[in-house]
Amino acid sequence: MEGKGGGMLGAVVVAMIVAVGLLVFGGNVVEGSFSIKLDPCTVDRCIAECKKVLKEKFLSASCVTGNGGNFCNCLG
Repeated sequence: MEGKGGGMLGAVVVAMIVAVGLLVFGGNVVEGSFSIKLDPCTVDRCIAECKKVLKEKFLSASCVTGNGGNFCNCLG
């Protein structure tokens, strides 16, 4: 049987594997993110609005619904 710290050791090992994987394979670095209020928010319109602002730095866009309505999240 494992001791009390066995589960914690497993979590640390998994965290180290993930960290090394990100270093080796180089995760995408996001320089910034922001939201635009769009009602209604469609993916095509969201992408177009994000590309207007971010230009060549555009990475991704997604529509989300929050307490204040529909928003377009931009990453770049």
